[in-house]
Amino acid sequence: MTAEMSLQLLQRSVESTYNGIVICDARQPDLPIIYVNPAFERMTGYTLAEVRGRNCRFLQPEAIDLPELEELRTGLREQRDIHVVLRNCRKNGELLWNELFISPVLDAEGETTHFVGVLNDVTEQRRYESELMFTINHDVLTGLPNRSLLEDRLAQACSMARRYRKRLAVLFIDLDGFKPINDSMGHNIGDQLLVEVAGRLSQQVRVGDTVGRMGSDEFIVLLSDLDSEASVVDAAERLIRILAQPYVFDGGAVHVTASIGITLSDGQLEHSAQLIQQADLAMFKAKQAGRNNYQWFTDDLDHEVVERLALRNELRRAIQDSALELYYQPQVDGRSGRVTGIEALLRWQHPTRGFIPPLELIHAAEDAGQIIFLSLWVLEAACRFNRRLAERGLADLVVAVNISAVFFKRGDFVESIGAVLSRTGMPAALLELEITESVFLDETESAIATLRALKELGVRIAIDDFGTGFSSLSSLKRLAIDRVKVHQSFIKDIISDRHDANITQGIISMAHHLRLEVVAEGVETEAQYFFLRKIQCDVFQGYFLGRPLPADEIVRFLGDRPAVATLQSGGEVRRPTLLLLDDEPNVLRALGRLLRRDGYEILMANRAEEAFEILARNEVQVIITDQRMPEMCGTEFLSRVKGLHPDTVRIVLSGYTDLSTVTEAINQGAVYKFLLKPWDDEALRAVVAEAFRYWSENGKGRAARD
Repeated sequence: MTAEMSLQLLQRSVESTYNGIVICDARQPDLPIIYVNPAFERMTGYTLAEVRGRNCRFLQPEAIDLPELEELRTGLREQRDIHVVLRNCRKNGELLWNELFISPVLDAEGETTHFVGVLNDVTEQRRYESELMFTINHDVLTGLPNRSLLEDRLAQACSMARRYRKRLAVLFIDLDGFKPINDSMGHNIGDQLLVEVAGRLSQQVRVGDTVGRMGSDEFIVLLSDLDSEASVVDAAERLIRILAQPYVFDGGAVHVTASIGITLSDGQLEHSAQLIQQADLAMFKAKQAGRNNYQWFTDDLDHEVVERLALRNELRRAIQDSALELYYQPQVDGRSGRVTGIEALLRWQHPTRGFIPPLELIHAAEDAGQIIFLSLWVLEAACRFNRRLAERGLADLVVAVNISAVFFKRGDFVESIGAVLSRTGMPAALLELEITESVFLDETESAIATLRALKELGVRIAIDDFGTGFSSLSSLKRLAIDRVKVHQSFIKDIISDRHDANITQGIISMAHHLRLEVVAEGVETEAQYFFLRKIQCDVFQGYFLGRPLPADEIVRFLGDRPAVATLQSGGEVRRPTLLLLDDEPNVLRALGRLLRRDGYEILMANRAEEAFEILARNEVQVIITDQRMPEMCGTEFLSRVKGLHPDTVRIVLSGYTDLSTVTEAINQGAVYKFLLKPWDDEALRAVVAEAFRYWSENGKGRAARD
């Protein structure tokens, strides 16, 4: 092949190559272009005629100093091979990322005469890499920084705060009531709402601050370079106000509020990500404070976190070491007085803290991710124990097991219950699952479907802590349940607090109309027990009837326990019964001697608390009380009695008179008669006899209303 033919072949090859080629004259001061191939023309949009004689710098969009440009200049000065990636511009102004390889061309004497550059268009590759990097560090829906980028910026902010002795703040923002909106209006509206929230947050912060999304409906605002706490307060109040404004979509206006937790720092932390955790704790405190507000992180919350983490780790070890145990508390039927069921209660004897309270134990299990494992363990252990009782002749006892809301909402919950029953061989009718009202606040339809599936298995269902979860009565009538359990907070003062008594009686009446049984929890005294029997409660559970006991001890208890119905109750007294209340013992003795001759059953108390207990245990028709007593005056006592025992006839006998007090008590119907000390024996006997006749003639339940 001749030299001419070789040269033509070389030229055709250069002009046909996919890569752009540019040749510059190294002997000229400004390294002018003397040749570019067609690929260069397609890549840049410039023709050979337009670029000949120009330096390549015209491809640079701005006169900026970048490390790549400095490396390029240095390589040209040193006349060596160069490899850089440059940010250039096409003729039409579009961005061109150019991977550039430059080599010097030497003559026969070894002198550099030209530079040859080979260009690769890597714009698409760079765009893909940029999008990938953005996706890695940003939330796809809102475009905000995600947790990874947030933690990086938080570390930088802490470093700057330490260097310049400034402060920074982290605001953890959680939307209130987002899940019901998402579920009822659809995820499309939910996503639009989150995007709008992200936009509002971004508009309210300064340049240099960061707004990020942690996930779901949780956002972070990082405020750096702070001079005072006042600016944080202003920001928090502004965010609460702006987020509470209506969100308007095609389906109408949506209203949502936010709870905000705030933590301040000077950057002096070993791990900057702790600030997110601190703000999260403060946000939870804001939720507990009623939502739509902000709360500050404090050291006591930090101490709480440390304790919870320690407890969580210790619980994991306790599970591995089989250190958990089931106790059983008896449930007593109000008609027969016999134990008809037991509730299985999880107990953990901590090596240094003693028994861990049940709620704390459940929270620790949830934190440790062990709640499902524990729930299944409790279920199976309780069912196996029930079979053990059946072998001892106690075949009709129902065992009740508390169910975590987390476990209940699992898709395989019903199948898990069926599997436990199958493995243990326990009849489904002897298993009662106790579920709190909170389960039905969200996803009501799903919860109702789960209950129906459980009823098809044959298990019993009880609503635990009834009256504390604010569940909808319209939902209650649709629930496939057998019992409601009245929370112990209503039982504690039931014999003296008419509100607790009325609420409990209302629950019992409502449940009976729905053909449901009622279980009273926390029955600790005989007076509470007999009062609850009077208002038709069905089943009783509490320390008065039996404490929670380990398995072996509950077996002995069930063998030895007599029926509670055999306990002596004043409710069985048939004679007309009179209650005397006075803080002076000699007055009580004198009244007792005087009125006992008329055949009344006389019950006495020298304190109001004692009188409430007597009324709870006994059927009392007439009450006589002194007015001036240290704990509670007579008219106040009788006002409470009216709400608790409205069928009684109530009399005040006192040497102290206050016309306004007497008038108000009589007008309110709390007092039937107001008599003065010293009394006339025969007149007093006549008034008492008249009171009993009044009770009898007007019918039980009418006397107090007249």
